Amino acid sequence: MANYDKLKTLQAKLDTLSSASAPEEFTILGSFFSEDCTTFVASMREYDEPSIGRQATVEKYMEILNLYHVHERRVLSHSTSPDGRTVYCEMKHSVHIFDELLDPFYETVVVVFNEEGLIKELRQYSCRSHIAEIIQAKTGKGPFIELSETRGKKIDNNPCCK
Repeated sequence: MANYDKLKTLQAKLDTLSSASAPEEFTILGSFFSEDCTTFVASMREYDEPSIGRQATVEKYMEILNLYHVHERRVLSHSTSPDGRTVYCEMKHSVHIFDELLDPFYETVVVVFNEEGLIKELRQYSCRSHIAEIIQAKTGKGPFIELSETRGKKIDNNPCCK
């Protein structure tokens, strides 16, 4: 099976899971990943906190599924590196979060497979601020709890702005 087909199979599996899925379903999910994988399954916003290893990756997916799940996934384009080990996939999908169905948003995933055809690296690129805002509104927890008054503004004493 080509690595892009493996990614499609993973995505199809993810789309069937929920927080109420049986533990065996999460074991199947884990079987797509190498024991020593590094993943960013929420987004690259958490670039300093990747999930390291198969178990941590599955646990992160379980954490996400407690909050939201993909309602509809549409692949817009995909490409595979010449050696066949890296797959790039651009998608547009909507998620169901608590009692809200969000408008579709774009996401790109970059997946690197090892020699055995297991996922060694997975990086998701998207803006999930709209998801974080809803989670925060419903739970009181989120990245926007304490907003700096300089958020989004030029800081004159910042070395990069001089």
